Amino acid sequence: MDKRISRKFFNDQAAHWDETARNNDPKKLHALADRLVIPKKAWILDVGTGTGIFLPYLKEKMNRQSRIICMDFAYNMLAIAHAKTAANSFGFICSEIETLHLSPELFDAAICYSTFPHFHDKPRALNNIFKLLKKGGWLYICHTASRETINNIHRNIPDFQDHLLPEKQEMEYLLTYVGFSEFVITDQPDSYLTAARK
Repeated sequence: MDKRISRKFFNDQAAHWDETARNNDPKKLHALADRLVIPKKAWILDVGTGTGIFLPYLKEKMNRQSRIICMDFAYNMLAIAHAKTAANSFGFICSEIETLHLSPELFDAAICYSTFPHFHDKPRALNNIFKLLKKGGWLYICHTASRETINNIHRNIPDFQDHLLPEKQEMEYLLTYVGFSEFVITDQPDSYLTAARK
């Protein structure tokens, strides 16, 4: 998995991403957001924001005192997300989650919507997210398709064949290894959700 190839791919695709992405069905996005337990007044880290497809659905769950920090390693994707959001409750950081440096225990929730398969070092990414979450904070790894569907899509994209969602047993091991002690993994035909609490 070459992160330079991944970054170039997403930067090159950014301008047309919203028209071509398979994961932008409003009904599915709304239903997925409804499953996330997030306090109204919360600090959220949106890991791999992309063009911000999921941001409006997250924002609906929050009040004016909340804040969403949007991060992505592809600058062009992040720039499009920034252009869509005029509210001052959003912050934007161009970074990789494995090397993102912020104050520890800053966030009430971390959202990885349609991004986890693209993390280049999944254990390191999870470990960093764990550090950034407050005690009792939640990590959500979510998709609007099943694990099998997502993995089949990626196996048919050149250079992305290893961008996969782990099997349940492997995901449980990764979460336990970094310190999560409470988690539920739900894989359905039209969605995937791992919820893990610090």
